[in-house]
Amino acid sequence: MELLLYVLVAITFSTVFYALTNTISGRSSYQDRLKSLAGGHMEEPRSKQLPFGKLLLVLLPKMSRLFASRSFLNRTQAQLIRSGIPLRAEEYVAMCIGIIIVLPILLKVLTGNLWLAIIAAIFGAFFPSLYVNHHKEARLQALNQQLGDALIIMANALRAGFGFQQAMDTVRRELPPPIAVEFAWTLREMSLGFSTEAALMNLSERVQSEDLDMVITGIIIQRQVGGNLAQILENIAGTIRERARIKKEVKVLTAQGKLSGILIGLLPLLLIAAMLVLNPGYLNNMLHDPRGLTILGVAGVMEVFGFIIIRRITNIDF
Repeated sequence: MELLLYVLVAITFSTVFYALTNTISGRSSYQDRLKSLAGGHMEEPRSKQLPFGKLLLVLLPKMSRLFASRSFLNRTQAQLIRSGIPLRAEEYVAMCIGIIIVLPILLKVLTGNLWLAIIAAIFGAFFPSLYVNHHKEARLQALNQQLGDALIIMANALRAGFGFQQAMDTVRRELPPPIAVEFAWTLREMSLGFSTEAALMNLSERVQSEDLDMVITGIIIQRQVGGNLAQILENIAGTIRERARIKKEVKVLTAQGKLSGILIGLLPLLLIAAMLVLNPGYLNNMLHDPRGLTILGVAGVMEVFGFIIIRRITNIDF
């Protein structure tokens, strides 16, 4: 195990050295100048000595490109956009690599506790994705809550004689993020030449909200067959508000079951992790005896099955 740690240390420092040499080389500055010219604007030449913060921001993407494929980066970038986290996919991957590899090595060197390093590595493997998913769900919930008010504002603007894009711009100015950010993005796509249908479909793909999909479907159908768009938006707003009310009631009724599932799934793991960190010798007999490993394996399988069953009972589809 110690040999593996030494190998990881060597790989990490060699990767950092390689990325650092590429960062401070003249080739990178030439590439940045070419990109700025392709974008239609000139940037000031990079200084020969970069501050540590700027150097780190340049170093992170170069490290991550050594480990991540383009398709994976595209999927990761889409998840970051949906969660509202202002990071590029390269920076996020580099931070994950640092948490999974560098942090456990530092803990092992500083504390000498191998189990603490292993727990930190497991924590680093799951925490970034859980953090992104939490922010994505919170942002989606906030947008769904704003959607009813946005439709009413658009309906009133249409009745006042505004066009569809002007009604969307009214929502962008009147409501806070995240819906203001998404509508601003859609309006920018329309101003760049995208058709209204294409911009709305991009909005649906970017947000992935069932309520917003219903709104976009109604708008596209109205543009194809005609009708009173203001009345359509008001009807959809009423449906969305009723769905939100039912979801809140279901959430209250299933909160206790979801909490029980979380406790059943996490409490034994947290207790084992605490004992391994505070008193590693306490579980030596169980970890080195085949009977103890069998007991732990059976308990782990039962924990997983119990957690899955509780999640299926408490998750109600609409």
